Amino acid sequence: MKKIINVIFLVTILLSSMCLSAQEINNTQYSSEIMYNVSVVGAVKNPGVYMFPPVSRVSEAIKLANTLLDTINVPIHAASNASKRNIILKRNNEKIKLDLLRFLVLGDEDSNPYLEDGDIIIVPAIKEQIQVFGAVGNRNDEKLNNSIELRAGDRISDVIELAMGLMPNADNQKAEIVRFIANSSETESIDLDINAILSDHECEENLVLKNNDRIYIRKIPEYHNKSFVTLIGEIIYEGTYAIENNETTLLQIITKAGGPTNNADLANAYLQRISEEDLREPKFEQLKKTRPDDMTHLEYRYYRNMITEDSGIFANNFDILWNDKEVEYDISLKNGDVVFFPAKAVAINISGEVVNSGLINYDDELNFLGYIELAGGLSDLAWKSKIKIIRAKTGEWINPNKDTQIHPGDTIFVPRKERFSYYWPYIQETIAFITGLATSIIVIKSLITN
Repeated sequence: MKKIINVIFLVTILLSSMCLSAQEINNTQYSSEIMYNVSVVGAVKNPGVYMFPPVSRVSEAIKLANTLLDTINVPIHAASNASKRNIILKRNNEKIKLDLLRFLVLGDEDSNPYLEDGDIIIVPAIKEQIQVFGAVGNRNDEKLNNSIELRAGDRISDVIELAMGLMPNADNQKAEIVRFIANSSETESIDLDINAILSDHECEENLVLKNNDRIYIRKIPEYHNKSFVTLIGEIIYEGTYAIENNETTLLQIITKAGGPTNNADLANAYLQRISEEDLREPKFEQLKKTRPDDMTHLEYRYYRNMITEDSGIFANNFDILWNDKEVEYDISLKNGDVVFFPAKAVAINISGEVVNSGLINYDDELNFLGYIELAGGLSDLAWKSKIKIIRAKTGEWINPNKDTQIHPGDTIFVPRKERFSYYWPYIQETIAFITGLATSIIVIKSLITN
């Protein structure tokens, strides 16, 4: 009995498998029989007759006709003059005009219907087009060919829609059409009321477009300009702050940031600017292209100073501005400005030919000689007459005397003695002069003797 049951079970499984296989075969045959013959002709890469299932759209037929048959799945674009907006679908003795661009841009399904058996799709060449520049949604760079194919009866509102609409920074009061006059190369400019056009598509301002019209929709200058400055160092709330470019002042932003800390060294605080219009110095740009030998002595000094100075440092007295609120020291800020508040210095730096160079605690009763003594004194190579004080705030190099006041953060620089380097240029000039003079004397004597 058990064997009979097992046999029946196996037979049942086998019959079920056979039925399923037969059903799959029938479904495959059925699906393969329902295929539409569709012709694609005109400005496509491979015009001809193609087979499509019922769920296919016109765009798929055109795409297939633009694919090389010997490179499957590698799309090849049709000729650059292939139309997307004036496609003709011939169906049952009816000609249906399709604007495929409306489907591609706006998702308008009526512009890209499903195929039916026997459809003929005609893709003409582009004959007329317009261009849209400015604050519209599609890629708009005046160096590019921002062309939109023209369809009979197109108005300004139609192409603005196909250009993906206006951007938030569009200036609706500054729009125009530039149009060729008749068949000449002369043009005329027509101002546009974009607000009226978009609110009423039937208004007179919504002109019917002509071939080669150019529509310009300007951008609002400085629209939502994201300007900021950065405050760092000894400021209560350091960080980045939004500003109105050229309007927000330094005092306003310091106040907003809570003011300097008690440890801030306002005497050495500074603002650094990066805007090109302020950093550009025509004379320096000219000297960069000039050989040093062709510069005057003063030009060369200026050139050397410009190379060594930090660019964009804005001269300002933060101490008087903040503590006395003297607005004459206030300045308007620009995008990218950086305001730095250093901590109060508690040392001076001594560099060069001393026994122990480095930092020394500040003592307001010491002059530069006292600091040199604390550094172990001068080395044997020290050039005593060329000692300099470099101011921390201004970077100025000064010749000190015993009464010169030293400020926290200043540097005392003791250069190395070089016996010939300083006087050598003068020696060279003297030798050259004497040589020239001797040559002239010899020539004169020679002439007199002859």
